[in-house]
Amino acid sequence: MKKLLQISLSALVLTSCTLGPDFTGASAPELPATWVNALPPGTDKHTLEEWWHSFRDPQLTRLIEGGFAANPDMVSAALAIEKAQSSLRATQSSLFPSLGVNAGGSNSGNFDSSTSHGRWNGGLSASWSPDIWGGTRREVEAAMAAVGSAEAAAAATRTALASSIAAAYFQWISAKESLRIAYEQLEYQERTYKVTQERHASGMESALALAESRSTIASTRAQIPAQQANIRSCETTLATLLGTTVDNIALKLPPQKVYNMVPSVPTGLPSELLRRRPDIIRAEHELHAATARIGVSVANLFPKISLTGGASSSAGTDFSQFWSNSAWNLGASASQTLLNRVALNEAVKQAELNQLSSMQNYRKTVLAAFAEVEQCLIEYARLTNQLPQYEVSRAANKESAALSLRLHHEGMADFLSVAAAERAWLSSELNIISTRQNIRLKLAQLCAALGGGWPVGSTK
Repeated sequence: MKKLLQISLSALVLTSCTLGPDFTGASAPELPATWVNALPPGTDKHTLEEWWHSFRDPQLTRLIEGGFAANPDMVSAALAIEKAQSSLRATQSSLFPSLGVNAGGSNSGNFDSSTSHGRWNGGLSASWSPDIWGGTRREVEAAMAAVGSAEAAAAATRTALASSIAAAYFQWISAKESLRIAYEQLEYQERTYKVTQERHASGMESALALAESRSTIASTRAQIPAQQANIRSCETTLATLLGTTVDNIALKLPPQKVYNMVPSVPTGLPSELLRRRPDIIRAEHELHAATARIGVSVANLFPKISLTGGASSSAGTDFSQFWSNSAWNLGASASQTLLNRVALNEAVKQAELNQLSSMQNYRKTVLAAFAEVEQCLIEYARLTNQLPQYEVSRAANKESAALSLRLHHEGMADFLSVAAAERAWLSSELNIISTRQNIRLKLAQLCAALGGGWPVGSTK
């Protein structure tokens, strides 16, 4: 009997197979060899992994690394990975036999004598369902893909977080710069008002010009509280992204040469998106899992084999007889569903449809990623081309404002000319602040769109 079971077990192992389709990789849409709007040229992949270093701002680096360590979404993503790994280990354990043990004993006697009678027993039991059709192995395969999906989701969270922290920080810088410009404009307007007041006293300027000068000053002062509130709002946003409160962050405006610098874009090639973008990697893992689950459904169509075995022993008061009263048993069984075949067949069909849906989702994710990068490159190129022109305009308007004020002081220009030059100068200053902010924001978005912000290969 024992030899027969050994032969049967060997036959089961040797003839086992894995049903269902094998995953051979996702079929991505054909992408162009280069970006249509690849401007400026790309850099190496290590620059993209930690793109924020290209701004050469230690404060930005500190904020992003702090967010990686304490942001609740990052903590949740790490917990999701642990959960997926735990599920994988639990699934893998189904490939191996289970072993049980039991032991017990009793003792009895009566109150009239000091004698007692004992009974002791113990045993081992084992069971195993060999994975003949590969259903469990397909479940393990799907669980491994789920781990990869969770790791890719964590990478996507990290990528988005780095971009969000950078965006909030850049907005804070722009708000501080706008406040500086407001104070600078206010000082200029107060000088203009003083000159207009002197000219009005001497009859060289109308009361209307004096009133307009006061109105301009009041309007600028009214903007200052709103800009201060904007600064505090940016600080609160940053604190939330860092997983803390606003009183625990200390920000210092970096030198102008730091936040005015425009780094190059680490574009790379379109084909690199397939291994860089976490959402694309996640979609591929989900397609892999969906493919493996087809095999699980197909395996349920076939009989399930179970092998059981055990050993037991018992003894009375004389415990030395425990091993002499031992016994063993081995058995095998098979089960097959007969009356619910429609449900099983439909389960296979549903698994196949889920795979097709996952395939289309992967294709959609790739195309959306490509379009996102192209759109970011278009906007980035537009902004970087506009900035030099705005700088020329700013210099000319600032010179014009200074000249009009001097002419006004000398009585050769009226207040309306001075006010018009002021507005042109202020507009050009704000245009530069806005454009530089948008360049930095677009660069952060572009790096996130390219899949930057995490070390490639960490989900393998």
